[in-house]
Amino acid sequence: MSTRTCYRLAAALIFALTCSGAFAAMAAQSWRIDEMQTSIGFTIEATGFPTTHGRFRHYTGRIAIDLDRLAGSSTSFTVDAASVDVGSQAYNDVLKSAALLDVAKFPTLSFASTQVEKLDPRTARVTGNLTMRGVTKPIALNVTIEPDPSANQSTKRRPLAFSATGTIRRSDFGMSFGLPLIDDAIEITVKTRALVDE
Repeated sequence: MSTRTCYRLAAALIFALTCSGAFAAMAAQSWRIDEMQTSIGFTIEATGFPTTHGRFRHYTGRIAIDLDRLAGSSTSFTVDAASVDVGSQAYNDVLKSAALLDVAKFPTLSFASTQVEKLDPRTARVTGNLTMRGVTKPIALNVTIEPDPSANQSTKRRPLAFSATGTIRRSDFGMSFGLPLIDDAIEITVKTRALVDE
């Protein structure tokens, strides 16, 4: 039942990297998402049931960061809809069905940024278009960025760690299954690491 939330979070992740305060010395560069260090998760509430937690297991993403001109930064992200996982094969099958993700007809979810706004030296708001089940809607996420503590801080090629949070309405994407017993709002949390392209 928690199927609908994962999609949007995919969209959010990449944009955190555009906070320029701590990394002003870096020129515009192309980055990729480190899938092994990424968690795209979501939560949803339902009447009479505990909070459902889920995630997507497979996705790809790239980012172009212009730290001198934040508005010039951009990102795109693609998620394998069939990789949704809520810890139960039976529930996974429901999420993949035509009532929700409809993975047979819409095998991927995608996000493309349209605007990046710096809020403070380590946070940004990323706005973009999320496409899911053939429907495209604008979404916004708040992103927090910090240097990866495992990286060599003396190199410009160090990775960046970040998290993104936001809320979407699944009904906006044609997923009204279970309303109102299952909440319309889905909370998204993305934690990831981005690497400079070689």
